[in-house]
Parts: sequence; structure tokens; C-alpha cells
Amino acid sequence: MMKSAPITAKLTSQRKPFTDVVGLELGAGFAEGVPAVRLCKREGKTEVLAVGFLRLPDTVPDTAAAADAAHAQWQLPRPFQAPFAALAVTSKLAFLRNATGPDDEKSERKPTDFRSVSRISAPDLPAITAGLPEFQAAWAARLLVEGHRPTACSLQVSSAAAINCFTCAPAFNSVSGTAVSLFVFADHTALAAFHDSRLVLYREHPVGYNHLRVAVSAQMHIEPELADAVLEDTLIDPTPMLEPVLRPLFRQVEISSDYLQRRRNCQSKNFFVCGLPAGAKYWSTVFFHMMNLPLTVFSPFDGIAKSATADPGTATPFLMAAVGAARAVLEDV
Repeated sequence: MMKSAPITAKLTSQRKPFTDVVGLELGAGFAEGVPAVRLCKREGKTEVLAVGFLRLPDTVPDTAAAADAAHAQWQLPRPFQAPFAALAVTSKLAFLRNATGPDDEKSERKPTDFRSVSRISAPDLPAITAGLPEFQAAWAARLLVEGHRPTACSLQVSSAAAINCFTCAPAFNSVSGTAVSLFVFADHTALAAFHDSRLVLYREHPVGYNHLRVAVSAQMHIEPELADAVLEDTLIDPTPMLEPVLRPLFRQVEISSDYLQRRRNCQSKNFFVCGLPAGAKYWSTVFFHMMNLPLTVFSPFDGIAKSATADPGTATPFLMAAVGAARAVLEDV
């Protein structure tokens, strides 16, 4: 079965497969630090060796001048010193989209040079194109000190990295690679539609888990930081607060499902979501009311062996892009 190729720009080439990689998400903006996950692949089995947040400066420069002025270099703690690193970058200037035509990238005027990569999964499908400003790509590549572990081997847009969490998960094979999956970030949700293990449609919608926090805090007159506790509480049903926020997002899921039906002659009944820090059951409830179909939650670590010393715990949703970045490299053999 053919799988969607990872959307990753290689920074290091080697003849042997990558088997020990640390995934890092730059620019995530978490107070805890930089999401980091070290994965190792042995005899076809992927396991996590280290997981956590690293206290490192990761503010992504928004101009070429700021990138030139940035001189930060990272030295990772020993548990995260894999031979290679896969970098996922969260940036408002980055993009991931379906190309509108063969000359899509050339015809679009951009104020700065971009480093981009495209993948075509089938002759009758538009290419999926990812891009990052050249100055941000160069800044990211300089963060890791040359001659010290790890060496940067790939550069990915965070949304593209997250998709690999699904394509590498057991759930993807269980539905024969035909599904619509949601990847929830703080301020947006990425929607990816797959048919026969090929990524056929990608969209983004400006609703993320922070919007749910704001809705709950506004209506209950509490701080946004307390909203997750409400979303996990069984005493209060926050569905009436969440439904107006989620309905436009789920309408986009419905449109994506219709696309599979019209363009691919495939009626998808498989819908998944990843990246939710809280309230998954309410997402599923609203989704079922709209679509009359279940919305299944999956973890970025599904299919990965964990140990007591490397258990992500409640941090799991926030490690989605870091896990996906590493898995893209491990699986791209």
C-alpha cells in the first residue's frame, strides 16, 4: 500500500536509514519550553527514549534582519542528544496547502525567498506544497552547534509534521488509509483528507483549543487557564458553550468529506482528531450531532512503545509536532 510521502526538506543526506532522531518544535510558544521527543527505531519497532520540554530560546525571527541578528545556539541535555534532529517550525509566515496548478508557486509573488517542497501522491491529484521563509529556515538550521549531537537532518512546517502522527499510527492502517483527520493547535486546526493512503486534500480553519478556552472562560467568568479543568469535569456540561465555536470547524470537515465523495468516489466514515489538551468527549458529542458519525481521538504516540522513564503523560497533545517531525524521518526509508 502506498503511503503519503512526508513533507520534509532534508538538511542531511545519508545512505543508511535514520534510526535515532530527536524531534523539536520551534516557535510553539509554550511557557514550559521547547517540545522535544527522542525516538529510536529498532527491528521495525519505534520507541520513545526521552520526552519533555527544553528551556531553550526558540522565538522564531519574523524578519531577515532579526534572523541575521540572532546568534543563539542550542546544546541539548544528554537524554536528547540523538545523532540527528528533525525540526518542526511554527511560523505565521509558513504555509502548507494544495497547489492550485503546475505554476502555482512561480506565479505567486512573495516578499521574501522561500524554501519549499512539494509532493504529488497521484497523477490526478494537486501537489501538496509546504514552504518556510529562507531566513527562518537558515536560522533554524544554525541553532544546533556543528560537530555536536544532534545534527539537523530535516526541516518541516509544524502542520505537516503533525500529519505524520496519523499516517504512522495503527489507526491509519486500520481504515485502509481512508479518513479525515483533524490536528488541533492553539489557534487553528488542520484538516487532512486521505484516500487509499494518499493525502488528497488539506485545509486550515482558524479555530484551535485556545478558542474553546476563551469561550468557556467568558461564559463562566473564570480565567482561561482554568477552562481545561471545566472541560474535563463531569459535573458541568460545557457543550452549549462549545457548539457555536465548533460548528464552523465541523462544517469544514463535512465539506472535506463531500470532496472525497464527489472527487474520489469514496464515502468516508472515519474521522479522527489529535492534539486536544481537554474536552475530547465534548468535541465528539458535537461532531456526532452534526455528522451522525463518531469522532475518534488518537494520540501522537499511538504505535510507539513508551517506558516509565519516558512517559509524556498530560503533555502528550503538546508534543504532536515534535513526534511527527521525528516519525517522518524514521519512516522515510
